[in-house]
Amino acid sequence: MAQLSTSTVVERSSETPTEARFPVWRSVAVVLLIGLTLFVCHLFRQIDTESKAGVVMDLPSNVGNYLGFDEEVTDSEKVILPKDTEFAKKHYVGFGSEDITTEIVLSGAQRQSIHRPQVCLIGQGWTIQREQSLPIKLKDSKTQNVRMLTLLRPSSTGPIKGYFIYWFVGEDKTTDDHVKRIFLTSWDRIVHRINHRWAYVIVSSTIPPSPKGLEPKEEKVYSDLVKFTQEIIPKIQKPDVVPG
Repeated sequence: MAQLSTSTVVERSSETPTEARFPVWRSVAVVLLIGLTLFVCHLFRQIDTESKAGVVMDLPSNVGNYLGFDEEVTDSEKVILPKDTEFAKKHYVGFGSEDITTEIVLSGAQRQSIHRPQVCLIGQGWTIQREQSLPIKLKDSKTQNVRMLTLLRPSSTGPIKGYFIYWFVGEDKTTDDHVKRIFLTSWDRIVHRINHRWAYVIVSSTIPPSPKGLEPKEEKVYSDLVKFTQEIIPKIQKPDVVPG
């Protein structure tokens, strides 16, 4: 029994446990992975410097029957956003129509400037009654989707209703969906080497409380806002941008 045990020990000691635990193919895989990582870093080294905006940061002086007047961006907007964020804002006055406010927020090197507006609106006292994706038919027969929010806020003179339209514009495309925008940011960065400098466009109008006995002209305000959006899109989006 002792001789049998001794021979067994000798035979086992002649094995090469190091090779068994760490095969050669793993070493090769590690080398290939390091090489691939260095190649990807080299391939995308210039992406961050190739960021372009798909909007014109100069709102038109008039849109249809509306005349635009420059409006200051509030300090609260500037404080919470990065310093290199750009703004363009106008108050449009129509003839026989409710006023319309238009604003473009363009992100800088950091992308925190762009966010879902729902959180801010709720913080301002608005209640979101309805949210929908709204297709806007442009004059060149293309269709662009925007996001329409129907809002309500109490006041001392009665409830104020509002319509709030927004969408996001990248270097060469648009979307009205925040989640899709995040996906496009990652996808285009990796696949197409495009680093979108996203812009956030807002077009909004409110319906003030009406005197007793008179119903507010909600349908007219709604249709005027949609028509205004249809006319301003080609004025602020660059020709290379594909509506989506």
